[in-house]
Amino acid sequence: MLPPPKGLVKSIEQVCVVVNDLDKTIEEFVEKAGIGPWAVYTYAPPDLKNMRVRGVETSYGMRLALAWTGTFMWEVIQPLHGPSIYREFLDRHGEGMHHVLVQHTCGSLPEAIAEFERRGCPAAMEGHYKGTDFAYIETDGPLKMILELVQRPTTPGYRRPDPERWYPFVPEVPFT
Repeated sequence: MLPPPKGLVKSIEQVCVVVNDLDKTIEEFVEKAGIGPWAVYTYAPPDLKNMRVRGVETSYGMRLALAWTGTFMWEVIQPLHGPSIYREFLDRHGEGMHHVLVQHTCGSLPEAIAEFERRGCPAAMEGHYKGTDFAYIETDGPLKMILELVQRPTTPGYRRPDPERWYPFVPEVPFT
C-alpha cells in the first residue's frame, strides 16, 4: 500500500460568502452576528492584474469586504464585471459560502498550484492585487468546496492596502 500523499493544507484562515449586494450583507453580519468592522475594497484593473479563469486571460472586477473575529477572517465578495468563478457560483447556486482560504505547506504559491494540479485539482481562477497573488483551486468537486491560496509579500513591514472605507466604523487598531 502506498503512503498517503503529503498534506497540503496546514490551516484555515478565512471563510468567504459570495453575494449580489455586499453593503446589505455586511450590514446583516454586523446586526445579526456582531461581526465587524469591515474593510471595503474594489478589486479591478488596473490594480487587479494577471487575471485568468481556468488558464484563459480575462478581466474581471469585484467588491470585497474583510472583517476579523480574533485571528479568523471573514470575507464577502460581490462580482462586478467580467467572467469569474464568483459569477458562475451565483448563477448556479445563488448567494452563499463560496470558498475557504487555507495556508498551504508548499514553499510558494506556484508550487502549491502545481501540486494541486498534479492531484487533479487545477487552478480555477488567479490574479494579483497590490503585491498579493491569489489562486482558487477547483476542489469543489472532490472536496465539495473551493480552496483559495495566497502569497503575500514577505518584506518586513508589509501592510495590506488601506480600504476605500470601513463599515460601520474605523477600528482603533487597523489590521496589518
